[in-house]
Amino acid sequence: MPLYNFFSCCIPSRPLKKEHAFLLDMPDVVTKEIFKNLDFGSIRMLRKVCHAFRDYIDCVKPDSNLKSIEMYVLQDMIFGLLSSPSQSTEDIKFSYKKYNELCKGLWGPRYAKFKNNTFDLYVDDSLWPALKHQKSLLDELCVMTFMDLVKNRQPVPQADGRLVAQNFEMLFDSLINALESRNRLLQVKSLIISVQGGDQLIQLLRHVDLKILKSLEVYRRLETESSYYYDEDNNEFVLDLDLLKDCKNLEKLHVVRFAVCSPFRMFTHIPDLKVHMQTIYCEDVLRFMQTTENSKISVSSQIRFGEFPDKSRFMEAIGLADDGSKPVHVFPSKLSLTYHPDLKCMDFSWEHNS
Repeated sequence: MPLYNFFSCCIPSRPLKKEHAFLLDMPDVVTKEIFKNLDFGSIRMLRKVCHAFRDYIDCVKPDSNLKSIEMYVLQDMIFGLLSSPSQSTEDIKFSYKKYNELCKGLWGPRYAKFKNNTFDLYVDDSLWPALKHQKSLLDELCVMTFMDLVKNRQPVPQADGRLVAQNFEMLFDSLINALESRNRLLQVKSLIISVQGGDQLIQLLRHVDLKILKSLEVYRRLETESSYYYDEDNNEFVLDLDLLKDCKNLEKLHVVRFAVCSPFRMFTHIPDLKVHMQTIYCEDVLRFMQTTENSKISVSSQIRFGEFPDKSRFMEAIGLADDGSKPVHVFPSKLSLTYHPDLKCMDFSWEHNS
């Protein structure tokens, strides 16, 4: 028997020292590779393990790699959806609701009760890690009050309306804080947002890569009134959209419950348009019609207006009489124009052969 084997058999082996692997001791390159293969739900759970790991994740900033982020506000609740581009990862539905003096947090089938304030818990647990670390292109970011989401609303009690407004203001401020903490513009294709006025919209758009933006929906935030989608006078609520002058890739612009004071010519390249303009001119409307006819997107558009100084010239150019009736005209391209003189509104749609 070899001498080494003999001593190995006769001499008791030294007990191995028990060592625990510590993730924070891993080389950064290894840890970053691990994060690349984790979805946002897994990263969120790891972030909750301990403060040291949480600080490490916030320092390394692994990409949240989300496809869409949706957030909705009620008077006593914040809820939404986080979607991942991976087909193997399920969308995460979440809600944070006031529960007596506590907060009930719900993530998918799991829930827990916390002593934290509902709003603070949501911001710390979901909004901040999701948005702050998003590096890849986001398909959609939606931040709305539930009243704006539901078009067929019932009148909202005054007290509830104030609570919704207060919660949304806090959410919007936290949204801006999260965007300001990033060292890059947020790249998103579609942005759907409720705002109180133009200042909030401009504040948000300054943190968005406008060259990437393809769709923008802006809703004036409702509090206590019950109002349908477009059927109201918006002239007292004016929105300046001059910041969009360089959005050459914008394909959809819907502005609800605001009157737009920017020149209409800024938006004539957008085929999917629903706006209430303060003033429009013949040349710009004709240019928009040309855009619609040349577009590969088959959608309906609506242009409401306050003033149309050369309306007679436009009606003559397209061969319609300006006699106060409700004319409908179908162009050779099958583009249909319906003019509502009482509403100061023009609807554009496509005629389809049956």
